[in-house]
Amino acid sequence: MKIRPKVTARALAVLGLGALVLSQAACASPTEPGAATTASAAGGFDYTDARGDTVTLDTVPHNIVMSEQAAAALIPYGIRPVGIWGSSTPDTSGVLAGLDVSGIEPLGVSYGDVDVDKLASLEPDLVITGWYAGGYLGGLGAEDAEVSKQIEQVAPLITVSAQKSASASLDDWRGLAQTLGADVDSGTIADEKSTYDDAVSQLKSALAARPGTTAYAVAPSTQFYVAIPGEFAELIDYAEWGLDVRESPVARDSTSGSFSPVSWENAGDYTSDLLLYDTRAWTTPLAQVERDHPTVATLNAVARGHVVDWTTDATFNYASYTKQIALLTDAVKALPASE
Repeated sequence: MKIRPKVTARALAVLGLGALVLSQAACASPTEPGAATTASAAGGFDYTDARGDTVTLDTVPHNIVMSEQAAAALIPYGIRPVGIWGSSTPDTSGVLAGLDVSGIEPLGVSYGDVDVDKLASLEPDLVITGWYAGGYLGGLGAEDAEVSKQIEQVAPLITVSAQKSASASLDDWRGLAQTLGADVDSGTIADEKSTYDDAVSQLKSALAARPGTTAYAVAPSTQFYVAIPGEFAELIDYAEWGLDVRESPVARDSTSGSFSPVSWENAGDYTSDLLLYDTRAWTTPLAQVERDHPTVATLNAVARGHVVDWTTDATFNYASYTKQIALLTDAVKALPASE
């Protein structure tokens, strides 16, 4: 276990650390280490993160910089970062949709591109991001990438695992929020968790009433990309809750990340009760795909309108994940009982 002591931003703000652009990180996998452990020292902060690294501070940190995923998880608990890096500006980020991000400094708006000078000028006590398969840090790239190492010279960095189900990760974020001093059992966040718990119960009931319901999760763009279910946090949940989330036999390639690159002429082979359709900005809208690639229109789920909006960006807090779960529940209930 490595102990990561605090380093002040003041000592490094003058170093002129530049931002670097890195390659895209892999999506989450459930095969890496488990949940972090947390403990609150009297008047201080003690946290062992997803990598097994421990950060101990004399006081609970309040000046915090986060990745957009960490911010989406912690802002609902009242823990607001002073700066955020992500794939877009905070006010246009799909990950942060519905959250108040006013007054938060944007530090990077594309993957791996973080203004470390600007980050240092905020004098953070702590930096928080997710930890992904292969030692990748959320929004930064590899743990040993130059930008990652530069940030860790400015302030201690902790991670929360993204290599497990979304429901398990929500528990980890909840634990971190409590360690940071948040009241996790009352107020708005308690209401949001109660609504989320009810949504999960309703989905489980809908799937139990229609056992064997099948689905593929897809993100069509240059090809008919089919998700590898074990590498998406919400798909792990859905499978555990009773949905048969199917996987393509096509092997991933060097550019397909957590998707199987299926050719358009073979898209018609992926028949299922439901089609979970990725709505992130880089995917091609269904109407255009149907027009340009008629094989997709032959799928039962498409022809019968059993297509469900899906985004893996919605799993970082109770409110946004609840909306995704409700969409899936409605789609399951709308399926003909005889299918």
